[in-house]
Order: sequence, then C-alpha cells, then structure tokens
Amino acid sequence: MKISNTEVVLLKNKPLSRSEREKSTQEAQETQEAQARKPDDYSIFIRITGEYDGAPLIGLGEARPTRASGESLNSTLRYARKMARRLIGKQLDFTSQAPIEHVNDIVQNVIGDIFGISGNGASQQRPSPTVCFATECALLDLIAKKRGISVAQLTSSDKPVAVERNVYNDPLKNPERLIRSIAKGKQVSGWIRRGKRITGKDASALVNSLLFALSNNTHDLNGIILNAGQRWSTDEWNNFCAEVALTGLAAKQNVKIIVEDPFQEAADAFYQQAFAKMEGTPVSIMLSKPVWGRESISRLALYLPHVELKITPQKAGGYHEVLEAEKEAEQHGFKGGIFLAGVNGTTNLNTIAMVSLASAMRFNRYFSTSFKKEGKTRLVYPCVTLENSKLQIPEGPGFATNLCRSGVRKRSIELFAYSDKGRTSKREVRKALLESTYDDRFINRDLAEQERYSYSDKALEATLNSNH
Repeated sequence: MKISNTEVVLLKNKPLSRSEREKSTQEAQETQEAQARKPDDYSIFIRITGEYDGAPLIGLGEARPTRASGESLNSTLRYARKMARRLIGKQLDFTSQAPIEHVNDIVQNVIGDIFGISGNGASQQRPSPTVCFATECALLDLIAKKRGISVAQLTSSDKPVAVERNVYNDPLKNPERLIRSIAKGKQVSGWIRRGKRITGKDASALVNSLLFALSNNTHDLNGIILNAGQRWSTDEWNNFCAEVALTGLAAKQNVKIIVEDPFQEAADAFYQQAFAKMEGTPVSIMLSKPVWGRESISRLALYLPHVELKITPQKAGGYHEVLEAEKEAEQHGFKGGIFLAGVNGTTNLNTIAMVSLASAMRFNRYFSTSFKKEGKTRLVYPCVTLENSKLQIPEGPGFATNLCRSGVRKRSIELFAYSDKGRTSKREVRKALLESTYDDRFINRDLAEQERYSYSDKALEATLNSNH
C-alpha cells in the first residue's frame, strides 16, 4: 500500500467564535502567538491516505502537545508538517505479521531522513514524541482497515483484554462529600485517584475514613491512588504504612493503596527503606516522572519488582515504545500494574487509540479518563463509552471513527496538505476533507429516536405482560 496523500489539520478543542473565524490572514501571527500560550486548547490531526488497487483508505492519528510531553504547539505543528511531507511515497505492508514494529520502522526512517537519527535510539531523542505517536496510530489505522479488524485486534497477540476505567480525580476532590454519598448507598467501583498532592498524615486519614465508610456497604473498589508529589519523608511513609496496616480495612476489603512518587527521584535509599516497610501490606508505590521508554525502564531495574508504573504514550513516543517498555520491565522482574496517562477526555481520538493500546498490554490495570458531556460540536464520532467500569471502543475496522463535519467547520484553524503530485490546493483538499468527514447533524435526533422507540417497546411489553 503506497501512501499518496497526507494532511495536517489544526483544530481548536472548542468551536471558534465568529470573530475568530473572520480573522484575516494578516492576523495569522497573532493567532500563532495565542496557540503558543495554550497548547492544551488545540488538537493536531494527521490524516494519511493509502492507495491499494486504486481504492483509497484513510488513517487518523492525533497529536496533542501537553505539559506531559514538554512540547509547544508551534514546534509540534512544525514536526507534524515535516513528518507528513516525508511520508509521501512510503510503502505500507498491510500483510506484515508484526504491524507495530513495521509502522515504528517507517516512522523511525522518516525521522532519520529529517533529523539524522538512525536506528531505534532512545525515545527521548525522538523529535516531538506526540507526532510520532500520532503517526504510528494513523498507520495502524490504515492497516487495520485494510484487514477489516479493529486496531485493538491488530495489535493484540491474543484476544484484546477489557480495560478498566479509573474514576479519575473527581470523587476524591471532596472526600467528605464522597463519604456522605457512600452512607446514602452510593456504589463505588474501579479505581479512584486524588490528583492533588497530599501529605502522609492526611493520606492515612483519608484512606481509613473512606474504607471505614465502605465497610458497611457493598462495593467493587479495586484501589485508591494518591499523589504524594515527591514530598514525603521516610517517617511519613512509615507512619502511613503502619496506620493503613493497623486497621486492616484495606486487606480485609481487598483494596489496593497506591502512592505516586512519595520521594524525590534521587533518593534511592528512601525507596529501599520504603520497600521493606510496605512488605506484607496492601500499600505500593507508583513511579511516574522517571518513566519515558525502554531506556528509562532499564535504569529503574532495581525498583521494578516492587513498584507500579505510570507511562505516557505521547511522551514515550509511540505504540511500539510503550509495548517495548512493558517487555523490558517484565525482564527486570516487574509484576505490578501500568497506569496509562495523558488522556484529556473522550472528545479526542487519543482516547480511542490509548484504549486500543491498553487492551494489547499485559500489565495495564487502570486507565485515566473523564466523561464530561461534550459541547455543541464534536471532533470525532463515535467515541469510547463506559459499560460497567469497562471502556468500550467503537466497533468496526481500524479505530472505527471519523472526524465530524461540524467540528472541522467550526474548529478549524489551519490545513496543510501534501501529495505525490506536488503542491495541493488547500481549497480542494478542504472540500474533499469535509466530504469525507462524518455528518453529525442528526446524531442527537437519532439518539432521541432510539430512546423513544426503546420507551415504546418497554410500554408495549408491560401492556402485553399485564394481560397474563
């Protein structure tokens, strides 16, 4: 399959105002300055078109520069354009028995062409890891569509595993409210996390009060994740482990307690004492800041039999790098769980991509995402849904999703297009892009119709049963 066209589409994550849409080209510099200030407000979609026997297929990937990746919007956009230009003419082998390695090789070859980096060097040396991740996603999307299977099926050696959704941050922003709601019968399930930094004393009080409230109610809570922010002392850690173990509530209810980065990265002695203190308790440590890819994993060999890991794919630099990091960790005796980080809600393609990635991992135990109600226009549709604390990706080949027409129209900032025929007219490409996107004007109406028919069916069933 030959790559014939690529597009880089810069979109804002909320609809543009009328004044923003009416900005003239002379004001482009001001727009770029605004973009540089708030990169989290924008998405960069990479669309790759491959041709096989004259039939085109489109693969999608999304690059979202964030604080986690340490990239600016302008630098990410620049690298995305360079990547898109160099992809033209590359051959994609959809019959490859190792698709993840195959797309990684293509991306690495392009990087070598542009930046002079040869081989699979350290992931930190990959310019714009978010762009590399997005490009691998788009290429995997193409291969999966050609084979007629999902990306999760394509990248899993066995049957894709269900991905547990971590109830991310919100429940523990106000623990008192959560405890009151538990007393009223609220069901708690999955993983709950406190993202705001907490002291050791407050952490033990929070854990014990929460577990005490749950002891009188049925629940399906897997664990509690607490952010220590590398600020705890060894005394704080020892007291925390002792107080959690003293009540025995966590062990009795089979709830795991995970503390993120309790000590500074250089304090190896602290960690060795901590591992000894948590022996026999339901408490464990999650390392996050030192973890990038395979190279950083190998440097953590001393810790791996005792810890959990947090890995951000957009920082590691790709599908391939995350799975290789997992394999590297296992070789060093890793037996914990991996927390995939860096997801900013369900409106973006990265959520689907990362759920697909998580389903191919052996050690993925929890996953961060939020389910806020989406605004007036969507970026992609359909998206991930939540069923019984499990994340479900859309059914269909590839990522089984597409850009939404209203999202492209109302959020579009800039479009860059490249083809094997040389310079491409942006006007023609934009027209073709809108024609290929998902027409989401009738989504709400369709959902209302489904709800109405569902109600009618239930009413009819109740009427029929009442006659017996």
